[in-house]
Amino acid sequence: MQRKYKKHGFFSFSDSKNRELWCLKHGESEINTVCRVLEVSRKEIRTREEEKKVILNGIIADDTAKLPFVSWEEREELVKDKVVQIENAYVKRWQGMVTLYAGKNAKVRVIENEIDFPSWVELMKPKKRTIEEIVGCEGAFDVIVEGNIISMAEEENKKARVLDDGTGALFLMLREEERILFGMPVKARGNVVESEGGYVLMAEEVKILGEEFIIEEMRNFLCRYT
Repeated sequence: MQRKYKKHGFFSFSDSKNRELWCLKHGESEINTVCRVLEVSRKEIRTREEEKKVILNGIIADDTAKLPFVSWEEREELVKDKVVQIENAYVKRWQGMVTLYAGKNAKVRVIENEIDFPSWVELMKPKKRTIEEIVGCEGAFDVIVEGNIISMAEEENKKARVLDDGTGALFLMLREEERILFGMPVKARGNVVESEGGYVLMAEEVKILGEEFIIEEMRNFLCRYT
C-alpha cells in the first residue's frame, strides 16, 4: 500500500511515507503521494459566499493506478506531464468515484529529476484489475476487467449485465446497447463507481473474447435459413 521513491531525490521533500494511488479510499486524509499529472483544467466556481474562485481538476497517475484530483487552489505546479509530490491531501467520493483533493493546507512541489518515473504515454494506459481488488478498494478509475456475463439485471432503470471474473461480480453498464449476451466472455474498459445497488463498471469500450461465440452465432444464423 505504501512506497518510497528513493531514486533521484523523489523522496527528498517529505519524511513521511508516500501512498500509491491504486487503493486510496473515501475518508482518508493526510495523504502524501508522488504522481504524474496526466490532465488538468481550470474551472471557475462560486463559493457559498457567492465569490468567484478558480479550482483545478484533472487526472493524476503513478505506476499502480490513475485517479481524478481536485485542487481548491490554482497551483502553478499542477501542469500536464509534470511529476509532483503532493502532501497532506485527502480523499472523498465525487459522483461515485474516489477522488484526491488538495485543499488549502496541502503542499505541491514539482520533482525536476524524474527520469525513472513512468512516462505520460505509459501511464495513460489502463490497468487490468480483478473485481475483488476493485471492490476492496471501493472503485477504480479507467481499468480493464475481463470476465463472463452471468445474468441481466436492472440498474437505475437501465439494462445492465452482471460481469463475473471468478473473484467477484459487478454490474456492467454499456454506453450504447450492444449485443452482449449471457455467458459471453468480455473485456471491458471504464470506471467502476459505487451505486446504491452495488459497484458498476461504466464501460467506455467492450470487446467479446473468444472465437467460439462468433462461430456459435454463425451456426444459429445458418440454422434459421437452411
